Amino acid sequence: MRAQLQSISDWVNQADIQVLSEGEDRVVCAQIEVDGQRQKVAVKVFARQNRVKDWSDCRRGSKAQRSFDAAEFLVGQNLQTPEPIAWLDRWGHGRLLESFYVSRFVDALSFRDALALIYREERDNAPLISILHQVAPAVRRLHDAGFFHGDLGNQNILIPRASDGQWLEPVFIDLNRSQRSLEPLGDRLKAADLARIALPGAYLDIFKMIYSGHQVFPAPLAALEGKARQRFWRHRRNSQWRHPIRTLKKWLRQVPKSPYPSDKDLWLWDEKSAQPMIVLGPAEKRRQRDARDIAAMLLRGLCAAPGLFLRYQKLKALSFAQPVDFKHRIGVALHPHADYIEPELRLLDTLGNPPALVRFCHHETPEQWAMAVELVTRLNSRSIPVMAAVLQDREAVLNPAAWQKFLFTVIPQIADSVDRVEITHAANRSKWGIWKSRSFAQLMEPVRALQQQYPNLDIVGPACIDFEYLPVLASLAALPKGLTLSGLSHLLYVDRRGAPENKQGAFSTLEKSVLLKAIADGSSAVESRVIVSEVNWPLKDAGIWSPIMCPYETPAWRIDKLGVTETEYANFMLRYLALTLCSGHVDMVYWWRLSAHGYGLVDDLDNFAPRPAFNALEFFLKLVGESRFERRHQTDLDTYVLEFSKAGECYLMAWCVSGEVPLQFDGLSSGWVIEQAWRSDGASFSARTVSESPTYYRVARVS
Repeated sequence: MRAQLQSISDWVNQADIQVLSEGEDRVVCAQIEVDGQRQKVAVKVFARQNRVKDWSDCRRGSKAQRSFDAAEFLVGQNLQTPEPIAWLDRWGHGRLLESFYVSRFVDALSFRDALALIYREERDNAPLISILHQVAPAVRRLHDAGFFHGDLGNQNILIPRASDGQWLEPVFIDLNRSQRSLEPLGDRLKAADLARIALPGAYLDIFKMIYSGHQVFPAPLAALEGKARQRFWRHRRNSQWRHPIRTLKKWLRQVPKSPYPSDKDLWLWDEKSAQPMIVLGPAEKRRQRDARDIAAMLLRGLCAAPGLFLRYQKLKALSFAQPVDFKHRIGVALHPHADYIEPELRLLDTLGNPPALVRFCHHETPEQWAMAVELVTRLNSRSIPVMAAVLQDREAVLNPAAWQKFLFTVIPQIADSVDRVEITHAANRSKWGIWKSRSFAQLMEPVRALQQQYPNLDIVGPACIDFEYLPVLASLAALPKGLTLSGLSHLLYVDRRGAPENKQGAFSTLEKSVLLKAIADGSSAVESRVIVSEVNWPLKDAGIWSPIMCPYETPAWRIDKLGVTETEYANFMLRYLALTLCSGHVDMVYWWRLSAHGYGLVDDLDNFAPRPAFNALEFFLKLVGESRFERRHQTDLDTYVLEFSKAGECYLMAWCVSGEVPLQFDGLSSGWVIEQAWRSDGASFSARTVSESPTYYRVARVS
């Protein structure tokens, strides 16, 4: 072995040697005999230094020696680093002529390369969160052991991976700048190490909380880390001016500036909540905003405001004033994945086979699209009305040809089987990949040809989300010339207000619905029809399966217990449906989703067990799903009594926003009697009171 190590300078420069990393210092892989066995080793070949550094290293030890000593310390502390084998220096006339550090080879990606793989190819939140749960605690153990790495960049953390794809405990390398002490590190050194970890803002926050034992990152450490991060990355950005020759060499070798996509191109999917993740922090997102887009949107809103206000006032006065046929106005979204199709079709049948919504996602595979097509075909064979939703990702914006191919692959297969198609999704949320209005216009450009090819297919949009109606106006204005939508679809969430009657400023669910209708009435780009294509309430205690807590349940969220109970979910759902549809301003509502642990009508993690909301919807559809809404009875502002008619019989649906009050309706004192009463789940009861949980009554006039 000694002979092999002494001749190391000969074979590290062989042409066929495996180079692991190339730079000022090189790392190569080779095989040597250790304890009678051939072993793969990694050899770090340190570059020649200037005289000042040689003079310093002669007194404190070379980089190779310091690396070896640091590795032995980590091994002694049961911390992960490649097992050190040897260090070798060759000095001559006070100069360090050659220097090598030899350790066992570890077959693993660096944290940097693993992140690049996730960002560019997998584009999935799950492996990234899994890595953070490995790296952050390992860094904390390093610091608690009194070890300051000194160059803790992503490239110096190796992440082994098991055969099943699970990330294993990280391994720390490149230790020559490290410092060791007998006590845990102080905040200043912790901050200096943490400042070199490169992650997008939202995930960096998660990393810090995991590092802190799943607690809030301490404020003093946060302040020091922020300053250290600014200094370090400013220093990195200026490196091209400080090291022009090194920069030129990288340019000649065509080394990319960063292995990662740009901030605005980062896009990660989370299957637990069925949505992309917020990847960037607030400051990072602000840097990507287009000021011209924002200014144009505000100006458009100001110009539209007078006419919009007049239409709003007129429409609001007509709320609950016209009869509404309820048949096929309430739909539920299905999940076209193999394990869900059969259970969901059975559940849909239990609900009476209401309309269904099926998603097609650009980021999924052709095999998954084919599965969704098959589901649409099966629904159509049962005469179930279907709406398809076609969702973009960031790649759809970056690669218009791929997006167009996706549309012309999917739409022709379902055009004869669906009633309508919603194209694009939540364009006013950057996490869905759209940063500029012209990107939305680009995505909608191929839709003109589709509309011409399938004139009987209703195409709806722009499918913006939440109470942000300026982007709705901007999106309608950005539609390609000649494209007219068959309805205004919108993802109208009100869950952060609690009950659907609660107001955001002057706007509850009712007023938000009125305003949507006013926008549709005033636009030449869309027919006057409003479709709520997505709504739900996130449930309490769903953890990272909740759409408001994924991908990591923060300490604050654990304390606040965001979301609603299953009983509140059922109550709010029924009230939302009644308010939007009976008011006459919304034509259809699709519930997102039939099966989901964090927000569904049934719990997909509990063998598709129906929740109270499922039972409540089942009875609601059975009792009034094919009825006609007639009128709202005069009541106190916080009490609702809605009248429905079906097959010559009269039904009431009643609730109050809070508490419990006696049932009162217009005909109660003029010969009308209650023949039967039901709770929201269909159970009979005899009380004549109204509570937060909607109740139903069959009433008749006594002659």
